[in-house]
Amino acid sequence: MTTNAQTPNSVQGRVVIVTGAARGLGRDYARMFAIDGAKVGLADVNSEAVTTAAREIAADVPGSDVVGLTVDVTDADSIAAMVAGVVERWGTVDVLINNAGIWGDLEPAPLSATKPSYFDLVLAVNLRGPLLCTQAVLEPMRKQGWGRIINISSMGAYMPSGVYGVSKLGLNQMTYALATELGTNGITVNAVAPGPIDNEATRSQLPEAAFQKMISGTAMKRMGNSQDLYGMIRYLATTEADWVTGQTFLVNGGYNSRM
Repeated sequence: MTTNAQTPNSVQGRVVIVTGAARGLGRDYARMFAIDGAKVGLADVNSEAVTTAAREIAADVPGSDVVGLTVDVTDADSIAAMVAGVVERWGTVDVLINNAGIWGDLEPAPLSATKPSYFDLVLAVNLRGPLLCTQAVLEPMRKQGWGRIINISSMGAYMPSGVYGVSKLGLNQMTYALATELGTNGITVNAVAPGPIDNEATRSQLPEAAFQKMISGTAMKRMGNSQDLYGMIRYLATTEADWVTGQTFLVNGGYNSRM
């Protein structure tokens, strides 16, 4: 059963939550879902920034229905309150995009020298967060017999990338495990693993030489962008992907040829 009369590739009218949506790729995904007619809850720990992001998307996309939501994805009570707010506003949750995460060298160190406190922080946000958010949306999804959970992983899961890579490889395994458990509820669980993306976060954390090396490492000789990723995310959020679950999709311009 689905909650809306849908053409196979449509997200029109779907209720979508995007975590980590105050800026960067999360904000871009939220905006593109809004353009495609979805009702979008932008969720982020930065209350002021996510409220601003939602307000700007609403102004930029005429007729859109979006709202900014404050959430700490490491806290089950915070997540429960966020989901309850979405259900109160729109009646259900159709799609969850687990995008919130810690990326980059907040504490530069090889994995063998990573502080336990930093290891715990990254796993709390990147791995426990998606699990807690998934658990929180299961009631409305099970009730309607349909749901989409899309975890944002990384090609870093398959490369030496410290605790970040550990968390993302764990997310891929969790994606498969949850898909196996939830399939009979009409809920699919998949992951999208982006390759090198040209955005503010990448440029602020990579020196130019590393940036150019990443470009040369792709088959297409260019960095990706949010639109490149959204095509796969949008597909997985539609009824067209009804028989696709438990998969991790590398969307990386062919960078895996160099991995």
